[in-house]
Amino acid sequence: MKTVLPAILLVAAASSPANAAQNITCNDIRIPVPAKLGDLPSIDFEYPSQVSVFSLRDGNLLMIAHDQNDTSRTRLVISAQLNKATRIYTGQIVRDDGGNERQLINGPVSCSVK
Repeated sequence: MKTVLPAILLVAAASSPANAAQNITCNDIRIPVPAKLGDLPSIDFEYPSQVSVFSLRDGNLLMIAHDQNDTSRTRLVISAQLNKATRIYTGQIVRDDGGNERQLINGPVSCSVK
């Protein structure tokens, strides 16, 4: 039993968000890290959007957000991997900055966790 408890604590720590008080900043988008694993953050984006997928673990960041009124319209996708030397997540971002018409912008993203 003495060896099982530390193993359980290690697994729980590895699968939970880094810290409930942390925020992620990707280019000009601020994402509050949810307090509990499985919770979805709210984001401040040009258009009302709702996060449908969020994962920050094992050195990977993935977030997908859809238009709040039209869930078939993807507004934001961020996929980034942690650079262990710089502690910065780098990857790709696709965002829809269009109003009534799609205006997709694709490019590199740099995310810091504070």
